[in-house]
Amino acid sequence: MLTHRLKIAECIFVVVSIIGWAVAAASGQIIYGAVPLSIALLLNLINRLRFEQQSRYRLTGAMAQLHRQLSQESQSLYQQQLKQALASLQAKLPDYLAQIENPASELGAIKIAQLQARIVSVEQSLRNVVDYLNSASLPNHIEQLEAAIAQITADLDKLHYQIPIAADPEQPIHWQTEAGGEPSLFPVASESVSPVRRAGGAEEAGKAGEAGEAGDVCRDVACYVWEEDRRAYPSDFVPEPILPNWNFRLTLKGHQDWVSALAMSADGQILVSGSLDKTVKLWHLETGDLIHTFSDHQQGVLCLSLSPDGKWLASGGFDQTIKVWKLETGELCHTLTGHNGSVRSLVIMPDNQTLISGSFDQTIKLWQLDQGKFVQDLVQDAGRLSALALSPDGKTLVSGGGDGIIDLWHVQPFDLEFSLTDNLSSINSLALSPDGRRLAAACTDGTLKVWQLDSAEQIERWQCSSAPAMSIIFSDNGQSAIAAHADGTIKIWWLGIDEPLLVLDNNDAGSVVSVALSPDGQWLAGGNRDGTVKLWQQL
Repeated sequence: MLTHRLKIAECIFVVVSIIGWAVAAASGQIIYGAVPLSIALLLNLINRLRFEQQSRYRLTGAMAQLHRQLSQESQSLYQQQLKQALASLQAKLPDYLAQIENPASELGAIKIAQLQARIVSVEQSLRNVVDYLNSASLPNHIEQLEAAIAQITADLDKLHYQIPIAADPEQPIHWQTEAGGEPSLFPVASESVSPVRRAGGAEEAGKAGEAGEAGDVCRDVACYVWEEDRRAYPSDFVPEPILPNWNFRLTLKGHQDWVSALAMSADGQILVSGSLDKTVKLWHLETGDLIHTFSDHQQGVLCLSLSPDGKWLASGGFDQTIKVWKLETGELCHTLTGHNGSVRSLVIMPDNQTLISGSFDQTIKLWQLDQGKFVQDLVQDAGRLSALALSPDGKTLVSGGGDGIIDLWHVQPFDLEFSLTDNLSSINSLALSPDGRRLAAACTDGTLKVWQLDSAEQIERWQCSSAPAMSIIFSDNGQSAIAAHADGTIKIWWLGIDEPLLVLDNNDAGSVVSVALSPDGQWLAGGNRDGTVKLWQQL
């Protein structure tokens, strides 16, 4: 409306200027023509500027609409292509499985090298799909596609255990069956199809454990190692589970937001809790009394670590800093800066002097704890890290995050040993067993997974619920895992058993975000979304 009026005013003053110049010519006074003309020119300039501004707005709006349409069409096309690729892979797998499961079929006429090449081709297609999902901006579709890919991967795993590996791929394969009718020869996973990526290409995944005594024969490549003398047991061996007797003791109240991290002192007397309310609190376990509150973080606290000697406490969070405290006095000794993303995980080495931090800025950093000094970047492209775990002897570090890949590092000298790439869901928490031989992961798709590190083989996969698994730890004997779930429960799982031994649901606070166990295994704590901490004691 304003533009329309300005155009009318411009036309009027153009007419007035013509009349003015006629009057000026008759009277000899130029001002009668100059003033109306100046006003007409000014209005013309204003109208031009407004026209350009409106044109720019229209062009910007048209480009934005075009961009939205292109994005929607591109996402639709990507999803359609992925579905077609998955459908094609699923259609081919039954034929492969049928050929392998029936020894009398055409498998005898197919050379082993050809069959292995076909498997490699299928798995390469799967890796391409997974790599695309990890890089493409399609968060709304990834969950649906992960389930389909996980099913295909499970089918491929069956192929590995039914295809023998011959020394000479040109020689025909002679199937030997036991009473049960299943092949007695099981393969060693080859480098081309292994879910383990070894540093330097040294592939050792899938090797069976050697028997420690005569007659202790491991007939399958999946073996559990339970005893200190490293005797190998068959994969179907399940030690008798010990049902823990946890008694709910009390609820600690004091935090105003999610309790995102928990840690217990080596003597089992002190519980430390970190929260998104920007505070760290110290509690006495026996009495539940609040000892001290640290409130120096500028944003929410995400991770905690206590030194083995109980003298140092480190905390990290959204403010991209690490705070180092003296636990006994509550004194803030150092504020470590250097990360460019939130600090998600911390571990203190057994020497009580060295701190390792993992961050969303994709780096793993090394710090001198007592002096508060940065030492070096251990890794600069580790992905968006959310979890670190350190073996009790301090020789092995594992890391994981949003891309689902778990890296295992040798600490001194620091070097990548291998990566576990068969996990398709992002990782919330990692834990190493007390003997350092097994690794557990809690994933956002609700699954809990356990690997045997000496063979890099996944030995457990527990599907809990559709809610994310938030945190996981091993029991003090290393034979069970304790996990916190977003469905409001803490579940205790025994290795080799598909169902939880015990479910602690004395929790009316919604999601359980963090969990911690005292070193003697007597106290169990769960941090909740409503800011409370629940405590159980084992009788």
